[in-house]
Amino acid sequence: MLVIAPRFDEATEYSYKWAKKLVEEIGKPYEPLFEDSATRENFEEKVGKHDIVVFYDHGDEEGLLAQGGLTYVIDKKNDHMLKGKIVYTMACLWGSDGGIDAWKKGAKVVWAYRDVFAFTNSEEELFMECANYGLILYDREGKSWEEIYEEAVKKFDEAIERVEDGWSKIWLRHNRDALVCYTENNPPETSKCMFRRFAIKLFGAKRAWKLRRTKVLALIIICVGYGVALHDYAHALWQVGGYREILSLQGGYVGFALIMLGILAYFFS
Repeated sequence: MLVIAPRFDEATEYSYKWAKKLVEEIGKPYEPLFEDSATRENFEEKVGKHDIVVFYDHGDEEGLLAQGGLTYVIDKKNDHMLKGKIVYTMACLWGSDGGIDAWKKGAKVVWAYRDVFAFTNSEEELFMECANYGLILYDREGKSWEEIYEEAVKKFDEAIERVEDGWSKIWLRHNRDALVCYTENNPPETSKCMFRRFAIKLFGAKRAWKLRRTKVLALIIICVGYGVALHDYAHALWQVGGYREILSLQGGYVGFALIMLGILAYFFS
């Protein structure tokens, strides 16, 4: 397990402490990239040896920040190195775009937040428990990540019920709703690609993400050709008997329907 935790400002004092608490509770060997060693170069050198990558620090839509906050440890230029790995993060915003990109490039699991992650000092321990809970549960119980995500949401719900401070409730609820867990069985519900977004709405995320650009292009070409053929068939029927002939049951329509079912079965199986 590779654990990355920069420490260079007030916020990272907390994230650093939470990361140390996480590995202490798990109690298994890990390789630390803490403070000044939390660099892009060290990540790229070490990541190949590990199946799990943990990151606790600042993040944004593009990537996860290195020590000092001026460069990225992980961004879209090197996130292909996360292929086949479990990536567990406590960082703002990365789940909204950068985490999706890492998942698209083959990361086995991406645990992230699609909005800012916030906490209150008065309930810091409770926020830390919620942030660390997923990986601890994976280590101790070996559940699927889809199950772990559901349990983590319940953990947030329990924390919301426990606290009395209004701001703590607001931020716990916010963090819960920002949490995402991308897996093969739980793909992202959004995309920057217009056609992918359309496919997600039309077929659902799980099927839509299985479509590749070449398949989408092929489907568009087939549908255009299908429309042209259907139009010419209908025109031929109109020449024979007008609209009554077009609207009557024809064997050709059954054939067209079977062809479309076959196409859909091939592309979305």
